[in-house]
Amino acid sequence: MIIINNLCLLTVLLAFNLEVYSQSDRPEIEEIVFEHKDKSSFDDGDLNDAIALSKMEYFNEIAVKDDMQKLKRFYFDNGFFDVQVDSSIQFDKEDNEVTVSFIITENSRFKVDSILVNHISGVNPESVKQLNNLKTLKTGDYYNKVLLIQYTNEIIDALQNSGYMNARIKEDSGTVIVKNPDSKVKIQIYLEGTDTIYYFGKTISSIKKNIYGIRDEDILKEILYKEGDIYSKAKRLDSERNILKIAIIQSVRIQPDSSDAGTKPNFTANVSLNNKHEITPYIKGSNFQNRFYLGVGAKYTNKYLWGGNRTLSLEAEELFNSLNINRTEISATITQPHFIAERITLIDKLSAGFSNEENFRNYFAGNITTLNYFIAPHTFYNNIYLDLTEEVVLFKYDTSRVQPLTLLNSFFGLTAEHDNTNNKLSPSRGFYHSILGGISGLLPELVINLFNIDVNYSKYLKFFTLNKFYFAFNRSANSVFAANFKLGDVIEYGGGAQVVPIQPIYRFFSGGSSSVRGWNAQENGMVTDPHNGGNFLLEGGFEFRRKLFPSSEGFAKNIGAAVFFDYGNIWENSRDFKSKEIAMAIGFGLRYDIFISPVRIDLGFKLFDPRAKEGEKWLFESLDKIFKTKYAINFGIGQAF
Repeated sequence: MIIINNLCLLTVLLAFNLEVYSQSDRPEIEEIVFEHKDKSSFDDGDLNDAIALSKMEYFNEIAVKDDMQKLKRFYFDNGFFDVQVDSSIQFDKEDNEVTVSFIITENSRFKVDSILVNHISGVNPESVKQLNNLKTLKTGDYYNKVLLIQYTNEIIDALQNSGYMNARIKEDSGTVIVKNPDSKVKIQIYLEGTDTIYYFGKTISSIKKNIYGIRDEDILKEILYKEGDIYSKAKRLDSERNILKIAIIQSVRIQPDSSDAGTKPNFTANVSLNNKHEITPYIKGSNFQNRFYLGVGAKYTNKYLWGGNRTLSLEAEELFNSLNINRTEISATITQPHFIAERITLIDKLSAGFSNEENFRNYFAGNITTLNYFIAPHTFYNNIYLDLTEEVVLFKYDTSRVQPLTLLNSFFGLTAEHDNTNNKLSPSRGFYHSILGGISGLLPELVINLFNIDVNYSKYLKFFTLNKFYFAFNRSANSVFAANFKLGDVIEYGGGAQVVPIQPIYRFFSGGSSSVRGWNAQENGMVTDPHNGGNFLLEGGFEFRRKLFPSSEGFAKNIGAAVFFDYGNIWENSRDFKSKEIAMAIGFGLRYDIFISPVRIDLGFKLFDPRAKEGEKWLFESLDKIFKTKYAINFGIGQAF
């Protein structure tokens, strides 16, 4: 027994030593080269994404052979049916490294000669017209497998949205591609289940472990179709998404009852629930008046308050810009969907706290009531927001020259919003636009006249528009171009014994991590003191963002970089605006993607400083001051815009 055990131990040790030796002796991959014999239709980044070797540290001969097939498949899927792929390997024995070259001859790229959709003779003319209007893949386009799959999915979606609930691609024949000698292909798509139109029957809800007494009507009121409507996959999925907006809902799936054999099947919304009560601690980074604050908070949520899908959130947070500049806030928020009408959501937030600034502390208590009307996803303006803000602020000044000021303010605003960006936190495609118009001072004037209280208020009109554009250079969105433009104007009006000029907390600021990044927060402006803000703002910028190591794994995969050009300024009012006073900044920064959005650091330089003296306005005129007075370092969480 002892001999056997020793032999086993010896075998294990020998295998372990051989494994360690083989790992240390294996050559590392120094470089992967793509050599093109005739032409190059794709950049190296796309080709790297298609192979496995680019993600390996050590050379593997089997992986090279596999990657040759993967490259052939990649080219084949993009219309290069006659592609040839070879490889060569160069060993550097001294450094124990390998350079792998893939030698590619693309040959002809095939185009689509014709597309024939079969088995639609029984489909109604309106649905056939919809199919004919699909342009994802059409005659004359280069063949592309991804577009073909998207095209067939759009065909099925169009049919299923027109009542053909069982429409699908035939399993046995599906899609047939015939290659012609003239570098063209014929595509034939075979369908089934296109002979019957279905209608929505009754829908019931089935709630798994309904320990909170969730009412069926609270689920069913979110459904966007009615009994007897022609079946539509889009309406069914939109109804599921609508139900998922209810905070207490964890998952939902609306399915037809398989026992119904007719053309009007009943449906069941199968629902599972979240916990009703939730306490969440968090770390928060946010911009307030162009300053970046970082801090902590805690949030309690009741996800089903008094029925009716209401939610209650209680929140407390402490945010710091520095030891001398910080904010404390507690708040309570109630959200009520279907307020008055189906597409209107009511949000009411009551808050109180205090804010420390350089020269004063202000205590505040206020309420903001928001009515959000969702128009439609396909219209230009998707949402309209109607806001009424009421706030009492006590400004307690540290300087003896100014007495404390109690301010009662209100703002009534209307915002229209368009948003077709693909990601709320870090978009790479799409366009965002919003425009705000509002008036301040109406409610305080009414309250003061009715109750004769001794407080001050401001009267002004405010207009603001924000526009953002995003364009990705490839499907993986590793390289993104972004642009933004902001324009705002505050117009003070009227007067009275208790009317005071608009206070800094309601004005515009320039400079900082989400503004003109050659300046620190609130340091840019054609005003006496930029920290007090201005009534007129014009700003914008351009930024090129890129993932530095998109093919890597682990830590390096989330590292990105950006170069930017920012412009803009603030003025006391629109009459003071001069185009020659628009400040400009250039710079670069690093980003690291965390689970919510990127953490970033930007180094910006004052390309043009309109407040500098003559001979030092442009950066190239005062290169000796670049790292003295001509730069700023800004931190942020989330993209600059």
